[in-house]
Amino acid sequence: MEAKRELNNPYRSKLDSANLLILGMEGLRTGRMVPVSQAAVEDAGAVGKDAVDQQKFGAALTCAVLYAIVVELVVKHIWEQQQGVTAPYRHDVHCLFQQLEPKTQRDVLALYDKCCRAYKKAIQTGKQQHGSETVAVDMANLKEALQWNKLAMRDLKYEMTPRGRSVPTGIFWNSKRLWVLPSTFPNFAIELTRWAARHSQSL
Repeated sequence: MEAKRELNNPYRSKLDSANLLILGMEGLRTGRMVPVSQAAVEDAGAVGKDAVDQQKFGAALTCAVLYAIVVELVVKHIWEQQQGVTAPYRHDVHCLFQQLEPKTQRDVLALYDKCCRAYKKAIQTGKQQHGSETVAVDMANLKEALQWNKLAMRDLKYEMTPRGRSVPTGIFWNSKRLWVLPSTFPNFAIELTRWAARHSQSL
């Protein structure tokens, strides 16, 4: 079992880092919904409209990678606030989340579900307009999203195609297509960071 390391700072560095990453993320988020085809995803030398799609896809996936980093930082920040020691240097944020106080877990779950509602509504609209087979998208629950976060931290920078159920990163996806969503859609990493900053003293 890994020894606990005593904290030498007032627990702020991880939350500060998360806020800096969010500033970068906000500058990359698109102003409107854009479907990106698998062809545009796979062809890095695309031209014309595909090149625009490629750029939007790249920005969206950069945000997805930042999302995973921010969620890990903030969960570790909250855990450190409650435990009084430095979080382990691992990516298993679901394990750390399970060790948070029950009220904190409930609050974060409610926040996650609130973020997902806009995505689920957009998916339902897409199914009505384009068919259930085309927009065959399922949103992850919080447990699945935190487990996805671990995989994203490990693999997404190497294989820039999200897999599994969608999480509220500013995009959603299925096995054939990815949709880049407007910046008006909630991003769980951003909302979680704002929530942690507001509740930091009481954690």
